[in-house]
Amino acid sequence: MVASPQKYFRVSAILWRSIHWPDADRLSRRRDLTVGDLREEFVAANRGWPREAVGVQISRTGWLREVQLCYGKDFRPARCGARQFGPADSAPLKIWRGL
Repeated sequence: MVASPQKYFRVSAILWRSIHWPDADRLSRRRDLTVGDLREEFVAANRGWPREAVGVQISRTGWLREVQLCYGKDFRPARCGARQFGPADSAPLKIWRGL
């Protein structure tokens, strides 16, 4: 917990800068990409992050919509709730590369 909005935003910025994102362009070109592949790549790039703390939201047609990182009140990675976690690791995934 934080005592003020200023401290909340300062902690949020620190957390954001601590994240290392996998190469989405490279992943998007992988044949038979799955949600589990994305989680695995994220965990590999961020030591200490458990798979259970990486939520993935996809569209009905399998396109990546969002990655949700779940934290506890102590600002450490924590298991996502079922809704936040999203589909099973075996779900097919597509990542948009742009025009």
